[in-house]
Formats: sequence, structure tokens, C-alpha cells
Amino acid sequence: MSDPVQAHFEAALTRRLQAAPEAVQRVLQARLQSAWPRQPTQTQPSRPARTQAPSPLAQLNREIAATAPPGRELRSAQNFRDTWSRICAEDEVTQAVEQGPENAGPLNSHRLVLRTLALMRDLSPDYLRRFLSHADTLLWLEQAQSQTRAKPPVAKPKARTKK
Repeated sequence: MSDPVQAHFEAALTRRLQAAPEAVQRVLQARLQSAWPRQPTQTQPSRPARTQAPSPLAQLNREIAATAPPGRELRSAQNFRDTWSRICAEDEVTQAVEQGPENAGPLNSHRLVLRTLALMRDLSPDYLRRFLSHADTLLWLEQAQSQTRAKPPVAKPKARTKK
């Protein structure tokens, strides 16, 4: 079985099958057998071809797999992701600038950062998007590190010796 998704799906169904009541077992067994058409193996006798037509989703998946090179993202999906990322970055900066301090002095660090981000948005939206991505990553790493520091180590009870 070369498809890891199929292998995980079948393993999960098999686990559920073992713990389920008999009536549910029959339904899960039927679902397990009809989930994906399997390739015959040496340990598995070949079954006759399914008479039902594949679902529209299965047909679409086959067509996408046939037209898209393996491991590569569709160009339309990549364009959508890039456009969505750009729009989100611009919206975040616009919202931050609107919520910035009104009467801050010219050397206020918050105001300077917001002004820099607004200029980045106007001059180079791609650079802004990458900059915000890096800043989000650094923020996430800092929060993850502070959470691991915040958890006190679990003290193990000392073993008592008999006298």
C-alpha cells in the first residue's frame, strides 16, 4: 500500500471496528472495503471491479493527480495563496495604523514602527508580507519558549529507605 492517507484511514477504521458493537462493525466493515479501490497484492486475492461509478470527488482527485506533477502545487492554488497572504498583510497593517496612538510624539517607538509598516505597504507589498511572516514566526517562537519556561519541572517523590 503506497498511499499513506489510505493506510492511516484503514488503520483508524480497523481500530474503531474492533471496539464497536456488532451492528456498527458491519457498517464499518462495509465502509472499509469500499473506501478506496485497492491494488491486489500477493496476500490479498483480487476482487472483481466495482460496479458503482466513482464519486465526483474521486474523479476530480484522479484528474488533478493526472494533470499535476507529484509534489508540486497547482499554479492557481499558489496564486490564490499569494494573493490572500498579500491582502491579509495589507489589512493587518491598515488596522494597526488606524489603532495607533493619536497624540504620540515624533520619536514614539510604537508610532515609528507603524509608520515604517505603512511605508513598507506602499513601497513593497511583497517585502511587507515576508517581513510580517518572519515577525509572526519570531513571535510564535518567543511565546512557545516562554510557555516551556513557565511550566515548573515536576518534582519526583523521593524514595524512602527502610530502617
